[in-house]
Amino acid sequence: MMSGLKNRKWMIGCIAATIVAAGLAITSVALNNQVNELKKESAMQLNAEWYQVYRLSEIVDKNYIKDDFQDPVRYQLFVNQTAHHFAQAAKANELTVNMRNLLTLTYDPLFQELSLEDGPKNKEEATKLLTAMNDDIMLISQSIVEMQDKEKEKLLNPKSSEFRKLNDQAKAAYEKYKELVDNYFKTNP
Repeated sequence: MMSGLKNRKWMIGCIAATIVAAGLAITSVALNNQVNELKKESAMQLNAEWYQVYRLSEIVDKNYIKDDFQDPVRYQLFVNQTAHHFAQAAKANELTVNMRNLLTLTYDPLFQELSLEDGPKNKEEATKLLTAMNDDIMLISQSIVEMQDKEKEKLLNPKSSEFRKLNDQAKAAYEKYKELVDNYFKTNP
């Protein structure tokens, strides 16, 4: 009688443990699916933010730079809004902060200088600087936009090699153009 009761308790315990394990497995699978879905959504958001920067550089290149720097006032608000929208909308990490700084602290002020009613103080230097900066912005943003979805998901991890590579490019571009734009404004007061 006692051994039958022990066997029954042991059987009930095994069944309970199996039910708990199955529940945990189902919960684990559901959570994993949610994490994967969130990664995809974050990668899509990242793509949208960087696509906007790419389009900015592309439009400036095709419609302003290749049009011999005509009518900068027409593009001034577009450049300003895009630069500052990226600064506010992009998820803050080292890469986006470096690009935000490049856009808002160097690109936008230089474009504003080119948009002055009387023209920039040194149009040749300003246009040369804007062209080079626009090329670098286009290169960085295009490389992100053209990545496969799985690669974009890797950009969500600041420790990934993809993130570090692009961050190094954005940081170098920001530091380079910050110095050049500062020197431009110092030598052309």
